[in-house]
Amino acid sequence: MDKFPKYQVLYTFNHNAEQDIFLLTALGLQNTRFLLSEKTWIYIPLVISALATGTFYIPQKKHPKRRLRFFKKTTKFLKETNYSIAASSEGVHNHFHGIAPFNRGIYRMAIECNIPIVPLFINVPEESNMTDSKYAKNGTLGIELMEEISTKHWDLNNLDKHVNDVRNVFVERFNELNPNSKTT
Repeated sequence: MDKFPKYQVLYTFNHNAEQDIFLLTALGLQNTRFLLSEKTWIYIPLVISALATGTFYIPQKKHPKRRLRFFKKTTKFLKETNYSIAASSEGVHNHFHGIAPFNRGIYRMAIECNIPIVPLFINVPEESNMTDSKYAKNGTLGIELMEEISTKHWDLNNLDKHVNDVRNVFVERFNELNPNSKTT
């Protein structure tokens, strides 16, 4: 835990395995609120645990007005507190062995709150991934704390470029660890 920042940041991570949530919560990040999709409300034990830890539930893209209100409210929360946020850049998507396209909302929050981005690379070997309801084989799962990315000189006019630059950090690391399963 000594290597994790003691100041407000946006932790973002790749999300390609069912095990991600267990790995992330096991980190015990201090003063951090997680963002989870409302889609996960169907998992009652998860909801009880998440609400107990102050998780914020983000509306799905099919509810754009509520989603916009959510981001405005969460941005205000960040500006008024010292909490960090942990959120998947990929958001809701079908899990596969690779890096999905990134969403923009959390990056806009980081810019508006002037907080740095701390990428957390989650490595779940393909044979250990439980996607498509198959059983996972034994394997080593891991989370790598990657180099912090400053948003100090970012602006909203270049948001797509910034998001793509962060995604490329994840794609490069994925490809290093998975030379036979390259993603683009």
